[in-house]
Amino acid sequence: MIQAPLADQFPAYPHSWYLFCTAREIQRRPVSRSMLGGQFVAFRTASGRLVLMDGRCGHLGSDLGQGCVKGEAIQCPFHHWEYAADGQCSHIPAAADIPPWARQACYPVQERHGCIFFFNRPEALYPLPFFAGVGPDELAASRPFGTVLRCPWYMVGANAFDLQHFRAAHDRRLVGLPAVDCPAPFARRATARFAVAGDSLRDRVTRWAAGDEVEMSITDWCGNLMFATATFRRTTSYGLVATEPLATGGVWVRVIVFVRQSASWLGQLCRDVLRLEVRRWFIKKFLSADAPRLDGAHYNPHGLIEADRDLAEYFQWLAQVSHGTPNQEWRSTGLVPTLQPTAPA
Repeated sequence: MIQAPLADQFPAYPHSWYLFCTAREIQRRPVSRSMLGGQFVAFRTASGRLVLMDGRCGHLGSDLGQGCVKGEAIQCPFHHWEYAADGQCSHIPAAADIPPWARQACYPVQERHGCIFFFNRPEALYPLPFFAGVGPDELAASRPFGTVLRCPWYMVGANAFDLQHFRAAHDRRLVGLPAVDCPAPFARRATARFAVAGDSLRDRVTRWAAGDEVEMSITDWCGNLMFATATFRRTTSYGLVATEPLATGGVWVRVIVFVRQSASWLGQLCRDVLRLEVRRWFIKKFLSADAPRLDGAHYNPHGLIEADRDLAEYFQWLAQVSHGTPNQEWRSTGLVPTLQPTAPA
């Protein structure tokens, strides 16, 4: 019998890094958002320090995003209480003494490729991850694109560990044995090789421009950040999938595409922009086929069969790490083979 966790063993919001907004949005004023069961505000101080804290003033709950930056602090629009970058109230116009409870919770925050990410706990359990074997300064990023899916958040990352899905989608034919390992305490990786078997114009162009086989590696961090590397014979594509569970149900999925950055400024200005737009279009079309399949999908741990063993093991892993408990399998070396795929008909 296949063992999988019950739905209530997954948290409403996994312990992880989340895409909050773009850096451009906070250039002129603070930005506040209701997400992950709370209200958060991000801003940049006069010296350029990036800050993200609870978005409701601890005094009477006004939205700090409607306030303004005052030097190294943010000012509440209601009574002009000011909170410094560490969350401590630094000024109350109507009082000389500041009560010790006048403090906002702050969260780890980082800017990367023009996007603002934050960890939804006071301390990050792990650094903001990136693609294996490549540094952030080596890649250029596209504009994000995304959609809202009507399914549980933990169903999105499961796609990368679903062998039945491998054999049924994307006009790709599974070649050889897929493999799964845990490269970090909060990460799980699936690697598989596929033949580009479709007959669409997009697939024909892919075979001509990139190659007729691709090795796909997807590293999942706590179910809401997925780093996909597609290695063809003549090129490599990179994609980041960032998810956000919604209070209204469903999950907001956003994708950022990356390419190797040119060495010259002219190449960055022209060649990289063109390559990013082309890759973005290809990957958007490629992933759009999955949206209808996931939309309305639900989790049924009692309906998994032997062919779903890899999927069940993913859910077991996710139910653990999404609560902030590291997985001990990450110390293993090499890739662990999974189920032998059935021969194509």
